[in-house]
Amino acid sequence: IIMAMLGIAVACETDEEASSRVSISGAEGTDATGQVICQRSLRVDLLDAAGEAAPLELSLCLTEDKIEPIFSGAAWAGTVLWRAAVRLVDLALLGDRALGVGPETSVIELGAGLGVPGMAAARLGAGTVVLTEQENLVDLLEQNVQANFPPGRIRCRELDWSSTRAAELRDDLLAGRPFDLIISCDCVYLPLYGDSFKHLAAAIDALAGPDSHLLLALERRFVKHGSDGVDDFLTLLHDAGFRLVTEYPTQPPVHVLLFRRPTAAPDDNSPD
Repeated sequence: IIMAMLGIAVACETDEEASSRVSISGAEGTDATGQVICQRSLRVDLLDAAGEAAPLELSLCLTEDKIEPIFSGAAWAGTVLWRAAVRLVDLALLGDRALGVGPETSVIELGAGLGVPGMAAARLGAGTVVLTEQENLVDLLEQNVQANFPPGRIRCRELDWSSTRAAELRDDLLAGRPFDLIISCDCVYLPLYGDSFKHLAAAIDALAGPDSHLLLALERRFVKHGSDGVDDFLTLLHDAGFRLVTEYPTQPPVHVLLFRRPTAAPDDNSPD
């Protein structure tokens, strides 16, 4: 309710702008009087081109020792399935123009939250899948991965965004090779996350190589007397050599974008 009052849209039921490839249903938690006080769990059904894909069963519940820390900053956002993540899965992973993944594909999701896009990539056959989050949200990620996948299928790691930490993670998991696909959903919003988008751009730069793809879902939000940070973030990506390949058709304010960093970037001076 509070987020609705702030104009922040989350996906606690099927997104009307998403196709039938993604459907969402949830179970609500109640207090002693039977009043709904929270969303307790979500079921996300995914349908691939063959009409087949196992559902994801997601818990949104944290243990007592994990609840208080997430409200000291913006970490609570990692316990929500954001509309932008649903659109990215629908259009870029399941849709007619989906970016295909297979056994040789390595995928990492940054600021994964509940990890639905990364889990969808695993369901679709990506060989290596890594979900990253802040330390106090990794337990929830691991809990949901264990409920939906066999041991070792997906790795959950803590990652504080920086080029150094991202490079260390890449070296540890892929022996220094870049990731084939980097995913980030709704991780840029200056009033909530501050200028962390600068560190996100640095982490993406460190994880990517000349053949890497970057899938972004961004939601533009009006900020009175200020910026949402998205334009500055896209400029940083452009400066790092990333070029827009595809913008998937979807209703604003959500934008789903596919980037790639060519071996030799074009000599233009403005973001695509």
